[in-house]
Amino acid sequence: MTPQDIITSARYILNDTSATSPRQSDAELVAYVNDGLREALILRPELFSTIGDYTCIVSQSEQTVSFVDAVTLLEVLCIHNGSSVTPFDFASMSTFNPGWRTDTAGAAQQYCKFATDPLKFFLYPKAPATAQILDVRYVRNPSVVALTDTIADLPVTYQPALVDYLVYRAESKDSESVLSQRSAAFQQSFIAKMKG
Repeated sequence: MTPQDIITSARYILNDTSATSPRQSDAELVAYVNDGLREALILRPELFSTIGDYTCIVSQSEQTVSFVDAVTLLEVLCIHNGSSVTPFDFASMSTFNPGWRTDTAGAAQQYCKFATDPLKFFLYPKAPATAQILDVRYVRNPSVVALTDTIADLPVTYQPALVDYLVYRAESKDSESVLSQRSAAFQQSFIAKMKG
C-alpha cells in the first residue's frame, strides 16, 4: 500500500480524477495520508509497536527510553539474550522495601513504568556499572511517507480506513453543510474501521 494507492481510491470518491487540473494536489493529499497515519497511532497505538534494544543508564534505577521515534513504553521484555524482566507495582515495592532504589546494582529483574512520563521506567535492582541491554517494546511514531513510498506501518487491510480519512479531510475544506455532513460521515467511518 502506498499513498498513491490511497489517493487514487479517494479521488474517485471525491470525483476529483482530472489529470490536468485536480482540485487537490497530490502533495496536499500525501500530507493528509501522513496525518491519517498519526491519527491511526492515536486510535490504535499497538499497531505501531516495535521491539528495540535499550542500553541502560549505568548505576541508575530510573531509566528513559531514548529512541528518537518513541512515543510510549509498552513493556520491558527481558535482558537482551537473557532472563525475563517482570513488572512490579511501585507502591508495593516502596512499602515493603523502602530503600529499593539504593539496593546493590545488578542484572535487571523487575521494572515499573513511570506514572507521569510515558518513556520513563524504574529498574530493580538499579542497572549495573557495566552496559546492560534490555529488549523493550514501545510505540513509535509512524514514518513520514512520500507519494510512492510503501506504508510499512499499517497492514494493507487498513487502506480503506485511510481512504476514508483522505475523503474526510478533503471534504472538510468545503463549507457547504451537505459536504460537511459527508465529511463527518467519512471521519466516523475512518474511526470505526481503525477501532475494528
